[in-house]
Amino acid sequence: MDKTWEPAKLDLALSAGIALAFPFVAGFLYLRTGAFLPMLLYYGLAWGLVKWRRGSIGYLNPFPPKPPIAFYINLGVIALSLVCAWLSPIVNPSIQLPGMLLTALVWAPVNAATEQILWIYLFEAWDLYPKKTAILYRATGLLFFAAFVGMIHTFFWTRFLQTVDPGTIFGTLFVVLTSLSGFLHLVVWRQSRQMVFTFIPHFILNLLPIFWTYYSILPYLFRF
Repeated sequence: MDKTWEPAKLDLALSAGIALAFPFVAGFLYLRTGAFLPMLLYYGLAWGLVKWRRGSIGYLNPFPPKPPIAFYINLGVIALSLVCAWLSPIVNPSIQLPGMLLTALVWAPVNAATEQILWIYLFEAWDLYPKKTAILYRATGLLFFAAFVGMIHTFFWTRFLQTVDPGTIFGTLFVVLTSLSGFLHLVVWRQSRQMVFTFIPHFILNLLPIFWTYYSILPYLFRF
């Protein structure tokens, strides 16, 4: 396991603060300004904070000889979640082609490339802090990771990013499977040290439902 990054006490505080506070900030800002500002802060925090604290994002790391097994498992989980999404869609009543293109060509890749950067930082700030692996620190990192991922979806994304009906059995399975995929990102990163392998399944998950739900993020970006 690569332990070249040694988190400091500041990283513990940042991880805890971001995990517990930012989802509420994002939700608060969405209700007043729309999705653009909280997304800008979210993505800026991921790229800026992690580059500052770690010195590297992970996309320019050397590639391993072959993708890790967890990468293929994650692709399988994503494939199953997409089947559930297709069986329980929330379909936009009208096709808004400019908004769909913006969502597919800009939001989908940017979001897929960004979210895991912050998620992994929140976990590893705690997991890599002790000189030797300590179960309490690892559990705390997983707790903050899970809390953040759960709350950022609950208080922010689900307010406007609605492509799957959570009230159906397939919608519930979709939530379970995508939650599992979130944890698999950690395993993929640890096995490969290459963020591209976390980007690919997340991008597929972001992109494909647009084509059968006609989802457009454009109406939700700004509140006037």
